[in-house]
Amino acid sequence: MHSKLLSSSNQLIKSSPNLALVTNNERSKFEFKLWHLAVLIGVPSATILSYLLYKKLSTKQSISKNKQPNSSSNDLKKEKSDPKLDDVKKEQKPKTPLEIAVEKKNQGNVFFQAGKFDKAVECYSEAIENCPNEDKNELPKFFQNRAAAYENLKNYEKVVEDCTDALSLDPNYEKALTRRSKALENLNRLQEAFEDLTSLCILQKFSSSSMASADKMVKKIGEKMASEIFKNRNGLPISQHFVNNFFVGLNNDLIFKNPEFYEQVKNDENSVMRLAIDEFNSGDFTTCIGTCTKEIEETRTYVLEAKNLRGSLYMLKCQYKEARADFEDILNNDSASNRLKSNTYIKLTALNLQNGQELEAFENYDKAIQIDPTNEDIYCNRAQVFAMKGRFDESFKDFDKCLELNANHTIAKIQKAFFEFRQFFAQLSMYAQAIQSPNIIHESKELKIETSKLETLISQYSDVPEAYNLYAQILSEQEQFEKAEGYYKLALEKDPKNAALMVQRALNIMSWTNDFEEPVKMLNQAVEIDDTCEFAFETLATIEIQRGNLPRAVELFEKAIQLTRSEESMTNLCCMLVGAKTQFKVLNQLSQNPGANLDILNSISQNKGFF
Repeated sequence: MHSKLLSSSNQLIKSSPNLALVTNNERSKFEFKLWHLAVLIGVPSATILSYLLYKKLSTKQSISKNKQPNSSSNDLKKEKSDPKLDDVKKEQKPKTPLEIAVEKKNQGNVFFQAGKFDKAVECYSEAIENCPNEDKNELPKFFQNRAAAYENLKNYEKVVEDCTDALSLDPNYEKALTRRSKALENLNRLQEAFEDLTSLCILQKFSSSSMASADKMVKKIGEKMASEIFKNRNGLPISQHFVNNFFVGLNNDLIFKNPEFYEQVKNDENSVMRLAIDEFNSGDFTTCIGTCTKEIEETRTYVLEAKNLRGSLYMLKCQYKEARADFEDILNNDSASNRLKSNTYIKLTALNLQNGQELEAFENYDKAIQIDPTNEDIYCNRAQVFAMKGRFDESFKDFDKCLELNANHTIAKIQKAFFEFRQFFAQLSMYAQAIQSPNIIHESKELKIETSKLETLISQYSDVPEAYNLYAQILSEQEQFEKAEGYYKLALEKDPKNAALMVQRALNIMSWTNDFEEPVKMLNQAVEIDDTCEFAFETLATIEIQRGNLPRAVELFEKAIQLTRSEESMTNLCCMLVGAKTQFKVLNQLSQNPGANLDILNSISQNKGFF
């Protein structure tokens, strides 16, 4: 959603402190050139030499004065004046405040190079005191030099203060932005540090070094923000379509589309389980959870089944603690059937994966197989996870096992065929690239055969919208946008309330036409249909950034963050949110700067490079 100052420069500064100083010849005007570390023009020996020469001349003048005979008040005669000496005396004017300031700065440089940073601070402070306030060329450098000395003393608060003073005089002072951002990071004021790095990116026209530093910083902020939100939130809203999509691949689920179990509970007057199933099927999930609790605590006829259903809804709502408690109660109960336990393990793996517990998830798949090796749902579910991880050999093996147990497992058939086609096309593309012959893809007889097989399979499952959706995605990846549009339409005819499907279609049209208007309408419609579809909010937010509408993008990212299900996904969204907010703030600040390059600001506001 999301691109990403130079560590070698930091090492160079540490090994040679004089590199951090500002020279008289440095220019901090806003020229939009790549940032370079300023090197001190006067090397230490030359600076010391000039200082000693000054002291020698001063001593000679003093000695000369002392050697002159004293005038006597009794002298009646005066020596005739020497016109040349009079001219010299006229030229010896008092030093200006700026000359005194520069002299003090040079003395500070000598102390700085010698590692006497306290003495350097004193000299730079005198330079600042003597420098006229209206001199915006030298005064920022004096502040920056003192900041460098404070940095070596690890007085980061003072570094921030002096860099801020330097930037108030020269808002485009890149070195001051760089040093302040590092000091702010050391003070754990990460958001402020990122604002400085964002300014630096803009001033340097997004150089690789500035982007790398900004990317590193925003990740720190995003991770911290996501961790706090993820830890403190208590459940998410869920739509009926989202719940159905989870259960559709579970042929052996005891609740979802299980007419035998429904008939069993329908006539049981002592149980409220029938009511819970009706609420589940109607999409009233909050009430369903309450009814399950009543069955567990009061009527107690179908306690394990009620915990399985309640735990499933808790898991989908991201109430992981409650879900895990229900699942573990079932798995630790000796009276629970093996089929109920294996079904519970499948749902527990979903909880593991949402929390980034991949190892634990695969361990739970193994446990499910140990107690119920004939449950085809285990293999189908694990095959999909293997495929998403790029472990295709293991994925196809599990799909085959699922179909061996149930040859009519629709989801397994369709997904296996599509993953196989993707693998074939990826290998063909790699071969074409290796022999530098892109035309071989379109001329391939094998591709035509595999495509024909896939389209035949789709015709066999014309009532399954997922088949159309998967094929449309493949066509879009192959840049056959017009043909993909036809299949997306067919999928939406079968499943008109599928918000995620509408997002996929909008992305295809955008890639096809390079136009935002129609896709944005579709995405807004998707949000209206399902206001819990995080994918729609995230995609719409990213498009609004592309359109330069940062306030709207911020609003949409904030909504998407509240709906995302994994901490990793939330971290990415938080990074995008922080980036959008900060860019908007920095652009406003720079636009008020008279020295800003309006062409670059306009380009950035239209997103010609930041995200």
